[in-house]
Amino acid sequence: MLRFEICQGKAYASLALGRASRLVLAKAKEKPLFMQSVGELADGPMFLEGGGQLIRDEAGEVMGAIGVTGDVNEMDDICAIEGIHAVGLKSDYDFTNPDDVRRLSILKAAPLEDPRKK
Repeated sequence: MLRFEICQGKAYASLALGRASRLVLAKAKEKPLFMQSVGELADGPMFLEGGGQLIRDEAGEVMGAIGVTGDVNEMDDICAIEGIHAVGLKSDYDFTNPDDVRRLSILKAAPLEDPRKK
């Protein structure tokens, strides 16, 4: 019953901190007081789980974010990225040139793996 709110919270967390929501979760574990302060300042709900991805254009500019829920975090992330690709746009994972990654301030986690393919 709360799927929309969870997805919105994942997308909001990605946009608010400029990174995939699973990296927002990692930040919350590293710096809980910082994230508590961010949560108090936020205008919207932040849901700290994987599944939120930034949506970028061809040049790497952030256009928005998407949130996906309903499976494990890795699958939610994979589905979000596939959705981004389906409309011809890019995710952070599509930028591999170190100069682009640095210029766009892209933070990446370990490569995503489909947990069903084990």
